Parts: sequence; structure tokens; C-alpha cells
Amino acid sequence: MSEKVIIRSATVDRHGDYTTVEMLKDYANAVNGDLKMRYLANHRRDIPPMGYFDEAELKQVDGIHHVLVLPIEYDKIDPVEWDDSLVMNSQNISIPLLSRNTEKPGEHITFSVDKNNFQNISDLNITGGQINRAFEGKVALQLDMRKELFPDPRIVITLAPYAVILYPLVKPFLKKMGEKISEDIADDIYKKLKSEGKKLLSRISLSVQLTRGKMIPADKTLLIIFEIPGDPYIELHIRSDDPTKVEKGLQPAKLASVHQKVSDLQRYVDISEIYFILNNKNKWEFSYLLTIDGKVIGTKIAFKKRDKLVTRINLSPTKAFSVGASGVVYERRRLPSPDSENLSGLENV
Repeated sequence: MSEKVIIRSATVDRHGDYTTVEMLKDYANAVNGDLKMRYLANHRRDIPPMGYFDEAELKQVDGIHHVLVLPIEYDKIDPVEWDDSLVMNSQNISIPLLSRNTEKPGEHITFSVDKNNFQNISDLNITGGQINRAFEGKVALQLDMRKELFPDPRIVITLAPYAVILYPLVKPFLKKMGEKISEDIADDIYKKLKSEGKKLLSRISLSVQLTRGKMIPADKTLLIIFEIPGDPYIELHIRSDDPTKVEKGLQPAKLASVHQKVSDLQRYVDISEIYFILNNKNKWEFSYLLTIDGKVIGTKIAFKKRDKLVTRINLSPTKAFSVGASGVVYERRRLPSPDSENLSGLENV
């Protein structure tokens, strides 16, 4: 693809969200930075990115400001020498991608939802209160804004860093695997996590159930994304409306298999981010990873799924573009009434 496309505009969209011109400038500067924003198909994080965005520019057309970017698709597809079930997508030059989660992890688990997955702000506030009570206030709630017309229901749950959440829980299983265990993890932290593990999983499962009950569209399957900040950054995806899938997927034995796969792959590549999907047998399947220098390595199934989706998009009257990095802040504005010429009632959400 060689033509630039509009990816952000300073207009009130169908959801009532507005991006200021100053925000557009910041957005264009981010696209043009040394670290590139990934180019996804239809906002899908569970399949490999298609490439990255570059050469952003701010243009004014008929009084409206737009950000135009050049979508650059990876042009190399190579087999992976050390595993014939994997494929590598890349460019001839190193193109590091902007990290998905650049913020320093907080003390609490974070639940992020898109306000457009709720009928109204009241339902969103009710859900936030239910989650807050389930965690006895020890949870952070955020809005995860996706600029889709009708975004599929999605919950993003950011856990504590890998060393605090995942590693201590899988510690006993790693010993059985014969792996040398670091003693950097304090015994009191490990014991506390072990004793509170079931309570934590129960709270997460309950919160997912309560949230799904208020989300729309009801006929679309919920996607639950667990983010585990660290080196590497890990994402675990569960596509299901069954909240018990959460507890099944986050059992220490299942997490141990994730740790083992990450360790195995790190013998061959420097991993920046890595993605897993929970299958029908409640086992984590590796999907794809991003290397530090911007290469994408994934299963043939993952790439086939991506290419099939891209074909569908290209046959559609409208093509879906997406960025894989946060940082653009949206403001909520009420749409003007038919007899009003000016926007009013600016409020933050």
C-alpha cells in the first residue's frame, strides 16, 4: 500500500468523541518517532500486525484537520530456521515498534473498558462500582478507547509485573521442570500470593461476569485480555462469555506452560512482546511475538487468520486501520441539537 490514509480527524465522531488539533499534532509526532506505531487489521491484537505507520502529516481540508499516515506492510515472509511451524514477517531494516504498555505498572490491578460497549454512562458507572466493591477498592478503572463504529465487547486487565504475579505462582512447577529458580523473589511475597491466589482469581472472574452483563453488543463474544508488564511484555487472550474460563486459564499450572514457552523462545530471539490464546481445551497456545528490532514471528495459523481477515477488509467498502499504542486522550462532547450551531457542554470521561 503506497497511498496515505486519514487515521484521525478533529471532528465529533458518531460516539460524540472529539480530538483537538493539538492532540492531532502530538499523534503525528508519535507516528514519526523512532519507534513506530503498529498497523493492525480491524484493531485485532490477537493476530500479528501487518506492518507499521510512518510519514504522518497534518492536513486541513475544507476547514477540518486530519492526520494522514502511510501504512507500510512488512514485505518479507521467511520460514523460521529453528521451528518449521513458525513464520517471520519483517522489513529489510530494523523497525522497532512502540511498546504497547509504556506506563509504569501501578500497585493495583487495572480494568480497562470502552465506554462505547455500554448503553449509557449510567451502566458504565454501575459496572465500575461493582468492580470496585469486588476488589474492596484495590483496583484501578480506566477507559480503553477504540475508534470503531461498533466495537466488540472487550475487557483489558493489567496485572502486576511478571516478577510479582506470574513468576512466584509458577515457582513450584518450574522446580519440577528442573529449572534453576532465582531467589530474588522474597518468600513472604510468594506465600502471600499463594494464599490469596484463589481469592484473586475469584474476584477477577466475578468482575468479568458483572461487566459482561452490562456490555453491548450482546450477540458478540467477549474478548478478555490479560496484560502482564515486564521484560518481555506478555498478553493472554480469552475469547469467551464464560467467566469460569478466567479461573481455568490463570491456574498456576497453566501459567507455568506460558513461562516455559517464553523461556524456550528466548533462547532464539530477543522478545519485546509475546501473545497467547486460550484454546477450547483451556490451554495457552502461542500466537505470535515481536522482537526488539521489530520482526514478527508467529504460527502459520496466526498468519493465515490475519491474511483471511485482511482479504475481507479489502473487499469491504471501508477499510479498517488500527494503532497498537495508547497515548491519545479523547474528550466527550454532546452533539449539537438541530437548532444549535455550536458545540457545548464539554465534559471529561
